[in-house]
Amino acid sequence: MVIMTESIPAIYEHGIFKPLQKVDLPEHKHVHLMVMPEDEIELLKAQKKALSGIIGAGSSGLTDVASKHDRYLY
Repeated sequence: MVIMTESIPAIYEHGIFKPLQKVDLPEHKHVHLMVMPEDEIELLKAQKKALSGIIGAGSSGLTDVASKHDRYLY
């Protein structure tokens, strides 16, 4: 079984979500929608970018990260 998760931009009009791009799904396929306003997506992208800079800090070999975290982050 292949599980496919896809982010599809849409607009909400008159109680209906309308995709802004072609969706490759069979008719009457049941799906779950996770609604995230566009401005929150930009925030999420910024957070991911910021966090990517500290990925691996736990396995860096540094033993003083907790006490000197400001020095490592800023």
